[in-house]
Amino acid sequence: MQYKNILLVDDDTDDTEIFQMAVASFDSNIKISIENNALKSLKKLKETTKFPDIIFLDYYMPYLDGSEFLKLLREIKGLKKIPVVLYSGQAGSAIKDVAATFKDVKFLKKKSDFRDIVDSLKSIIKSETPISK
Repeated sequence: MQYKNILLVDDDTDDTEIFQMAVASFDSNIKISIENNALKSLKKLKETTKFPDIIFLDYYMPYLDGSEFLKLLREIKGLKKIPVVLYSGQAGSAIKDVAATFKDVKFLKKKSDFRDIVDSLKSIIKSETPISK
């Protein structure tokens, strides 16, 4: 499964720029939409008919944390089966608990080395096995 339409929900502009550069380094045809507000992101998802193939979600966000976002996301018809990757610089127990609670959610720790970022994103985005469905 190669994901071609990605939604990144992250309020850190440096992280979003690095994410975009990393993905572009291995596939410039992938479309990345960025939302820096989880509440606005959910509102837009409710109003659209063109859903992303996969969502990368920063856990620590203003207004809604990753857990709250996931609970609300899974209530939206058509979005229940979209793969979600918790993408966070922290690897605390709260994040791991969320990933365990939502069995179809994968956790990916943000890396500091650009090559590591590219490799970890590529392994998910270009994977032959879908995260969930």
